[in-house]
Amino acid sequence: MPRVKKDWRNYAEVSYNALKSNVEAWKNGNRDFIRCISRIYYINVFDCGLFNYTGLVSEQALEHPEESTYDHCFRPQLIGRMIMDNPEKYLSDYETFEKLFFLSCMVVKVTKDENRLLSLQTDNRSNEYKILTPTDLLYETVGIELYKKVEGQYHHVGFEIPLNCSEEDLEKYQELFNDLLEYEKNFM
Repeated sequence: MPRVKKDWRNYAEVSYNALKSNVEAWKNGNRDFIRCISRIYYINVFDCGLFNYTGLVSEQALEHPEESTYDHCFRPQLIGRMIMDNPEKYLSDYETFEKLFFLSCMVVKVTKDENRLLSLQTDNRSNEYKILTPTDLLYETVGIELYKKVEGQYHHVGFEIPLNCSEEDLEKYQELFNDLLEYEKNFM
């Protein structure tokens, strides 16, 4: 049976409604609520499919394709927390929320070992949520060199991940990404 392509917007809408309905529970500050609610967002990002592939691949994933996986490069669970901590900004306007969801779905192809190293830059296991490396420096800190295929050849692009959006939407996406970089300082 052929695989049916998922519509990521359906997952975004379900996330939006689920998060909106949990704003009061979030404000309660209960650690279990916070983890559960931020996971709702992450799981919908993860489950909606790999529609927002940046085309970027790590050097190690190129050399060992059998070991490759996809990394959500902008920390969806953190974005879920940011949304819940700022519901007046991100849950009052579905269009803005959908753009955040789209950003959350951006993926880079890396090896499973690299994905694990990236995940270790966030500590969500202790009593306190901690960001050990800013999102915009993740790949550089872990030492993951990125490449992009252009005209059939892979070219080294360094560590930076460009926002995967149209030129006309770039300003809005850049604003949302800057919001994320500012928000994550609360956990460093």
